[in-house]
Amino acid sequence: GRPMGRPIITPQEMTAAEQAVFAAGTDSFEVMTRAGTAVAEFLHARWPEGIVQVLCGPGGNGGDGFVAAARLSKLWRKVDVFCLVDIASLTGDAAKAAALWEGEVHPLEAAVQAPHAIVLDALFGGGLSRPLDGVAAVLAQRGGRVVSVDVPSGIDGLTARPLGPCFRAEGTMTFAGLRPAHVLQPAAAYCGLVAAADIGVPVQVSAFENSPMLWAPVMPRPGQAAYKHQRGHLKVISGPASATGAARLAATAGLRVGAGLVTVLSPPGAVATNASHLTAVMLQAINGSDDLESAVATAQVIVIGPAAGITPATRANVELLLKSEARVLLDADALTVFDSAPKSLFKRLRPDDIMTPHIGEFRRLFGDIGESEVNKIETARRAAREAGCVVLLKGADTVIAAPDGRVIVNTHATPWLATAGSGDVLAGLIAGLMAQGMPTFEAAAMATWLHGEAGRRVGAGLVSEDLERQIPAILGALHGEKS
Repeated sequence: GRPMGRPIITPQEMTAAEQAVFAAGTDSFEVMTRAGTAVAEFLHARWPEGIVQVLCGPGGNGGDGFVAAARLSKLWRKVDVFCLVDIASLTGDAAKAAALWEGEVHPLEAAVQAPHAIVLDALFGGGLSRPLDGVAAVLAQRGGRVVSVDVPSGIDGLTARPLGPCFRAEGTMTFAGLRPAHVLQPAAAYCGLVAAADIGVPVQVSAFENSPMLWAPVMPRPGQAAYKHQRGHLKVISGPASATGAARLAATAGLRVGAGLVTVLSPPGAVATNASHLTAVMLQAINGSDDLESAVATAQVIVIGPAAGITPATRANVELLLKSEARVLLDADALTVFDSAPKSLFKRLRPDDIMTPHIGEFRRLFGDIGESEVNKIETARRAAREAGCVVLLKGADTVIAAPDGRVIVNTHATPWLATAGSGDVLAGLIAGLMAQGMPTFEAAAMATWLHGEAGRRVGAGLVSEDLERQIPAILGALHGEKS
């Protein structure tokens, strides 16, 4: 198939995929040679100068290190090699790899004081299950410039957590796909720039890193003859007069991202407040459930939750919306009102609906599944299955999961997005794309990427109102228009 955003696999899946390839007759040392060569070329291309201090562990990761050391010296780099164990004790492919290195191999202790410009950390891969100790722990905490093989040593590639002291890399070279540690916090912050090399080991994948490649084929593209009603009608439910800003942020973002019509559905007491702030977004007073039911009949997508109010009315509104033909996005208060009875929400949700909780809202609905699952990918995947809808779990590493098990992890963001109203804009972007007919899962992925890109373009001092103004230029770039 064509490239689809980088696949995410666990260290355990990688090991199984390698075993399958070896069982089918591929020479395992040939695979190690490809891996080590890829590491050397990655390091040399991006960190082209200075002495390389190669730290080799006792297993396959160390083997990759020896291959890389031999290759780097052929590229005229000055290389010093240090090994955690005596090379006479190495076996199998690691021993063959060590034999490729023609220079001296020093004990690991000697690395602590040795001069170098950059460290190649080939001590332990992502399958590590216990903390670094001894001289490895000392080296991990030394600082300086590091390139790691697979994942920085000291990090569990599956849980995406440091097990204790760990290396902090400027770059990481991994193989066949990314690991959870490369995309999920806190581990992702230790990985630096991550590259993944194809070493001839095919993997089965249901999780991907977010990329325009994943959703460009279903991105809304209005034709020459399009008119607004063909681009969908999005409706956003406003809170009371004192809390109308969130709904307006969502509505305006939906309009910016291309929904044909956007209407704020407002309690009568909030109409005046909303009217004074809205221009292209329409406004409709909603007095009670009969009004709401008739309003929903002409919507493709409804957003409920941003500043809706934690009231029995909000809960009743959600239940009414989930009986309609429209797809529903539930956020914030619309989730909180089901804290005491999440199952009554889950049984009403449909596969094309979406909820967008932050971690606090998520815990209140799903309890401690975050504690029983191995990482945030599995947590969101299980939640989507339990809720029966798409679940977008917000954070620096937003995870989007579909009830069928597909997952996308978004790493395209910035810390400046952690600000009031940012989530309301995200809700509007998702819903605006859905209103134009995009499938829910892909709309969530595209919106999260747009939101992150807008945040990157604004940078420091970002407030949520800034985000929608970035959307036209970003959409233009995605559509290939010359900026």
